[in-house]
Amino acid sequence: MYLTQLLNFKWLTQKFPLLALLLLSLFSSPSHAVTAAPADPAPLPACGVSSGSPVSLPVSVLDPGGAALTGARIRFSCGTVSVPGRTGADGVATIRLAPGTWQLTVQSDGFAVESRAVTVESAMKAPLVVSLQVASAADSVTVTADAGYVAYSSEAGSKMDVPLIEVPQSISVVNQQELKSRNVTTVNEALRYTPGVQADEFGVEQRYDWLKLRGFTADTYGVFRDGMRWNSLAGKMDPYELESVEIVKGPSSVLYGEAPPGGLVNLVTKRPPPEALRELRAQFGSYDSRQVQDDFGGPIGRSAVWSYRLTGLVRNSGTQVDYTPDNRRMIAPALTWRPTPRTTITAMGDWQHDKTRWSQFLPASGTLFNDNPNGVIPVDTFVGEPGWEKVIRDQASLGYMADHHFADGWNLHQNFRYQHVNFQGSTVYGVGFAAGSSELLNRLAVTYPQWDDISTVDTRTTRRFTKGAWEHAVLAGYDYTHLGTKTRAGFASVDPINVFHPVYGAAIPAMTPYNETDLLLDQHGAYLQDQSKLKQHLVFTFGGREDWAIDDVKNLIYNTATHQNDSKFTGRAGLTWLTSAGIAPYFSYSTSFQPTTGVNYYGQSYKPSNGKQEEVGIKLQPLTWSGFFTASFFNIDQTNVQTTDPANPLNSLQTASVNSRGVELEALANVARGLNLHAGYSLVRTDAGSGAWLPQTPRNQASLLADYTASEGALRNFGGNFGVRFVGQSMGDSANTIAIPNYTLLDGAVRYRWHAAQLGLNATNLFDRRYVATCTGLAYCGYGFARNVTGAIEYHF
Repeated sequence: MYLTQLLNFKWLTQKFPLLALLLLSLFSSPSHAVTAAPADPAPLPACGVSSGSPVSLPVSVLDPGGAALTGARIRFSCGTVSVPGRTGADGVATIRLAPGTWQLTVQSDGFAVESRAVTVESAMKAPLVVSLQVASAADSVTVTADAGYVAYSSEAGSKMDVPLIEVPQSISVVNQQELKSRNVTTVNEALRYTPGVQADEFGVEQRYDWLKLRGFTADTYGVFRDGMRWNSLAGKMDPYELESVEIVKGPSSVLYGEAPPGGLVNLVTKRPPPEALRELRAQFGSYDSRQVQDDFGGPIGRSAVWSYRLTGLVRNSGTQVDYTPDNRRMIAPALTWRPTPRTTITAMGDWQHDKTRWSQFLPASGTLFNDNPNGVIPVDTFVGEPGWEKVIRDQASLGYMADHHFADGWNLHQNFRYQHVNFQGSTVYGVGFAAGSSELLNRLAVTYPQWDDISTVDTRTTRRFTKGAWEHAVLAGYDYTHLGTKTRAGFASVDPINVFHPVYGAAIPAMTPYNETDLLLDQHGAYLQDQSKLKQHLVFTFGGREDWAIDDVKNLIYNTATHQNDSKFTGRAGLTWLTSAGIAPYFSYSTSFQPTTGVNYYGQSYKPSNGKQEEVGIKLQPLTWSGFFTASFFNIDQTNVQTTDPANPLNSLQTASVNSRGVELEALANVARGLNLHAGYSLVRTDAGSGAWLPQTPRNQASLLADYTASEGALRNFGGNFGVRFVGQSMGDSANTIAIPNYTLLDGAVRYRWHAAQLGLNATNLFDRRYVATCTGLAYCGYGFARNVTGAIEYHF
């Protein structure tokens, strides 16, 4: 009754049915008891960190009966240094620390918080064992220091919880705090400050997340979700559903199967939280953007056997391009069941509905070049047909993540997901000026409906053990992916339009089919890896994998069918030296493969494209403050790349090779209380033959983001950030005849927290610079993102 009086609920259910459902679930859900923390908790003993050789300390968390506790939250703190961790299914988290006295806090659902002082010694070999007691009503949560933007561990590089400093490969992590402080709205936007990544590859593009890693396209085969394949050129994830974004640089087929040589992106979905979470958020911004979000979760009941999460979003928005909406409805429930301390099962699902339109293809004259007598083509120009065009996508997924820890130390883990995407697209786009004209744009109409079904399962077992001076972390697994794609595409010519004074309403002729195919892909892979550490200093990483990939393609236009059966062995070998100063030089050699579907002019199947990389680098984890730094040098070669047969233009040969080499520098730091930095630089030199650059690949990129929140004084709880992004010159075509100039963009944000509420204002491209993001030809250029300002009100209760 109270909710109905506050809101016109009938109108709400008609206009925003998902929002009404989310609000109803909030106010009808059972309440959770909240126990206030004591006003004056007992202080922990003083801490002190020395400059001695860092120690990889295994922390084992047990219940009162001695069983391992999965997912326990661990944090070692001292002053501004805060090193977090989380136990795996074996109840162990390995954390790298400098010798000294640390303040340790351990938390797990249903158990009392354990806080104590721990002295870390350089000669420690036995794991630190922490036994938690069952929680009582008087227990409270102790809040410890924040590591800010800094991530110290990730499963992406090894499919095990291993400190990043021990993985012989460059890995970047954009964590939850950075995602929220920048208020990102796309996965591309989340990656803008990560070196080696070309985000927003084609400028303003609402349909998909296009990206490149180290010069190689990673759109289709290079995007994973929770370690399982995700096709980003079918579906599109909303960052509000994500906990973090992990970027693994270089070939990674040894753990993930077919993948591009430049690396991959792993999207980590939000899970049910250990403590009660209730977040409501409303946003208003440029282009009449309106959005409401919710994120609820926590334990169900006092036993914490069950916990849940419900994340949702409703957005109605325009964009910088006329007649192009960016509307979304999303809901993502998750439920975790812990029947015993040794077993955890989390079921996750989501549904998302998107409504937008195609990107615009504008000629270089009037965008890239200032040579058009009619002037500059405005950035909001729409050259299609508003009454006919559409991009409507419905996507849904359902899956689970299960862990079980056996008494003998083995851990069994399995992920499964089924994903369905229904994409219905139609557009009218420009194909260059009509002959003799600098304002009439020729156009083509295209319909592109596509249906995707992906089923993936990954089963792996792990075991950690010590033998003499050696510590081993062994991983063995098998994964399977089944992908079915149906495409029915057609085209037709449409009357030209005046790009400077568009008049819409042209007739759309009947479509001529040009792509009607059914694709089935089955991939099986078995992998084995051993990460062994000698006397806390030398880490050897060896892994191998055998893949079997089967592709069946039916062409319904020509009534033909092709069958490919490829197998490939890939591997990785690496060495890391953990020094006493927190510096870790490393070297690795890794390989990858990608099947190439289809046949050549003579009916012969294509071979897989192979990649190999040598990488050498240095990682630094400071001993006395929170930070993580990586400097890497890489050289990647890709073979069996398709080129045109000079003797037969209708035939393709696999004789070309591509090289990418360069350097990447990345720094993440919590340099002072409330001050976080994220800086990066990458130099990527690509050679597609005869010295030509790979198109859409800037040679230089640099970025710096500084975020600060005052913790005391008159400005307490005020905060904000400022960022600068430089994207160097790139080439728009493979012949390198079209040069895309460099550009520099500024971003910023301010925010203020008052009790349980926070007000924020975020802006990207602060000075509204007009720039061309890329061109794929003189007729196909795309503008980059104009200034976008968003205000947000967030409330936690």
